[in-house]
Amino acid sequence: MIGLSTGLKPQASARQGVDFPAGFDWDQARFGFVVHRMGKTYGTDIQPRNLVDAGIWSGAAIHVDGATGDDSNSGLGTQDGNFINAKRTIHAAFVAGNATAAPYRVLVKPGTYEESAFTRNGNEEPDQPVAVIGWQGPVRYRTGPFQPVWSDADGTYSSGVSSVKRAFRTDMLTAEGHFTELSKVVDVATCATTQNSWTQDGGTVHVNVGGAPGAEDIALLRSFHGARFMSHDQDFYLENIHTEGGITGALHFDAVATRNIVGVNCSFRYSAPSNPSSPLDAARVRRTNGLVAFLDAMQATGPKMAGPFTRTARRGCMCFCRTAPGGRTGWMGRRHATRSPHMTRCVRLY
Repeated sequence: MIGLSTGLKPQASARQGVDFPAGFDWDQARFGFVVHRMGKTYGTDIQPRNLVDAGIWSGAAIHVDGATGDDSNSGLGTQDGNFINAKRTIHAAFVAGNATAAPYRVLVKPGTYEESAFTRNGNEEPDQPVAVIGWQGPVRYRTGPFQPVWSDADGTYSSGVSSVKRAFRTDMLTAEGHFTELSKVVDVATCATTQNSWTQDGGTVHVNVGGAPGAEDIALLRSFHGARFMSHDQDFYLENIHTEGGITGALHFDAVATRNIVGVNCSFRYSAPSNPSSPLDAARVRRTNGLVAFLDAMQATGPKMAGPFTRTARRGCMCFCRTAPGGRTGWMGRRHATRSPHMTRCVRLY
């Protein structure tokens, strides 16, 4: 991996080209770009949308509005950003887009989307080159409710939410800006005497945060597949998408594929595996031969606190990261960008 940074603001000086170090094994024939320096800060002129199949931008635009949409609608508008016939879920947009048998894009109205709204618990995937874009604002997806209904349970507060795997306080952030995880305890009685804890009692979850939780103060991550793509093997573009939770990760690409994956202004956080004793990375790109680029994106925080590229990335995979905040996770805080011996061709700019 090549890392270029000083943490200082740009100085008033002319932009200069920067040569890659001798022996740095980046495939400029496939993924050529120029690194430039302005004073003490580095950057590139990469245009992210040019990194994926051009047919995405001329194909169908399927619109999604989680508040007022209807999955029986066509999803089509008179122009990009016209949500009059929007679908309600992202997975319904995948079904409609796949029916065109051509590259397409999914334009999602900003807001919150929860539980099965993304891939219908891993059952619906795109089968074409695709973009999923938060239209002019952030889209937040969580594998659990954004506003659980809490009731006083004599020492704890309870909510009728089943199959919870992890619980967090969203009103109390870590030094890196992540939610603070609650400790899971064995039973309701222990939860009642242990502040900042939680437990599952049948189909009811109990928390103890020292008082009544606010409407959105607790994030409950359920046993759902989120942004999980096991068979999709085409170019994939994400923009303004922020995912939380997922049995196999908050973002997971698994198919053997020669393709590009690009994320712009995204975050992928808090995996919630079925077996909490077997932690997983929150963002996982496996078995991909091509470019994996995250630009202005926060990387993942998961039980392993590891980066997004796992052991089986293919030898032809090139990864690029630009200006990605996120504290101690992902490319930002590990000695290595990946846990794969093949993943030595990594550029990090910040």
